[in-house]
This record gives sequence, structure tokens and C-alpha cells, in this order.
Amino acid sequence: MAEDDGDAPIRWDSTARGGAGGWVTASGGTARAGPRAETGRGAPPGPDTGGGGFSVRPRVLLFAVGGALVLAAAVLLVAGFLFSGSTGDADPAGAATGGHASAGPPASPAAPGGEPSRAPTSPSAPSGTADTQAAALDALLTRSAADREKVTAAVSAVDSCASRASVAAAEEALDAAAIRRDGLVSDLSRLPLDALPDARSAAADLRAAWRHSADADRAFARWAADAAGCSPGDVPRGSAFTRAAGSSELATAAKKEFLRKWTPIATRYGLPARDDTRI
Repeated sequence: MAEDDGDAPIRWDSTARGGAGGWVTASGGTARAGPRAETGRGAPPGPDTGGGGFSVRPRVLLFAVGGALVLAAAVLLVAGFLFSGSTGDADPAGAATGGHASAGPPASPAAPGGEPSRAPTSPSAPSGTADTQAAALDALLTRSAADREKVTAAVSAVDSCASRASVAAAEEALDAAAIRRDGLVSDLSRLPLDALPDARSAAADLRAAWRHSADADRAFARWAADAAGCSPGDVPRGSAFTRAAGSSELATAAKKEFLRKWTPIATRYGLPARDDTRI
């Protein structure tokens, strides 16, 4: 009926009530506020945005939720990778041994000056027994004896001046003898004598003797070079010969001092006795 439009269809009209908007009947009249307006239609729609109001479709909502889950998973994956990378290099030794770092000696407490104190070290064991070290030194004496014989023969060849060839050969032999004496000095310096403490002083005398002998050999070789073209029985003895003779005397004195200390050691270990003409 016309006077009661409570059951007539209504719609929202934004121009109703002076532009404030309101529900109106389909025929254009303003609907009365009543139970229908409160319970049947709900609150007025929001401002018109040109699309008839904002609505979220179920498929769009599903995509939004899925994208958020993928993003969260990616963030967790990157965070886990960074964390494992920062801690994985902290103990490479532990990783190589199955996660347990090798147990080393405990660190020594720091010294008062700030430097870590070093644990006392025990003295090293001898590198050989006393008898083997004594035998090794005696072997060097045997080599030296052979060189002395060659030097004596070369000096005699120059002094006699039997021929130019013999004098030239003597010069070469003397130079070679000096090189071998240098080798004896080097070998003696490398020889361990830690098991023979009483032989160290003797070894120092022997090194001095061989150095003087090497100097004498070189001076004799120079004398042989000066004597080139000599005549038998007429060999000049200049400054080179004088230097050679002086170095030879020093070598002999050092050899005698060495033998004074070495002879008791050689006797103790059953080694042959020697004299200064055999070193």
C-alpha cells in the first residue's frame, strides 16, 4: 500500500537528505528509519571510488597469502645461510676433525712484560755416542795425512826444478791441497762433539792448524808459479816462499797443541796414535 512502504525495495542515494545520502525507496522516496534500516540493510556504503566500492576476490586473497609465505621462507633461508657462513669458518681445525678441535698443549701464562712465558725445554740428547764421534774425528785426521804427503811431494818437486812440467804440476797439486784443507775445516765444524765435551778444545786447535796449512799450501803454489822457467838447483825463494814457511810453522804449533789434548781421547776409545807429521 502507498502509505506503508516498509516492504518496498530500497537503495542508497547519495543525493538524498540534502546531499548527506540516505536509503530511498525504489520509487524515489526517502525510507523511514526503523527496524528495516537498522537490521535489514546495515550501514551506508562508503564513498564511491568509481568502482562501486572496494571488494577483495577470493583468488586475489589466496595469491597474496601465498606470496607472503614464499617471501617469509626466502628470508629464513637467507638468514640461515648467512648464519652458517659466519660460524662455519670459526674453527677449520674442528671441522677437519669431525667438529672437535685438536687438543694442543695449554697456553703458558703471560709473563709480567706481556710476552707469553715459554715452557722450559729439556737439553737435547747427544747426536751420537762418544766412541762414534771420536771415530768420526779420527777419520778426518786420516784424510789430512794423505793431503800432507801430496803437499810434501809437490814442494820437493818445485825445489828441485827437475822440469818445467814438474813445477807446473806441483803448482796445481798445491792449489788442490789448499782446497781440500778448506773442506776439512768445514767438515770439522759440522762434526757433532756434544758427547765428547773434552774434545771441543782439541777440535778448535785442529781447525786452526788446518787453516794455517791451507794458507801455506796457497803460498807454496804461488812460489811454484814464480819458479816457472827455473833451472835445477837454482830456484829463487822469494816472499811467497817466506809466507809459506811462516804459515807452515804456525800449523805445526797448532797440531802439536791438538795432539796434546787428543791423544788421551784417542787412547780411551782405542784409536791410533798420531804425530804432527801425520796430520
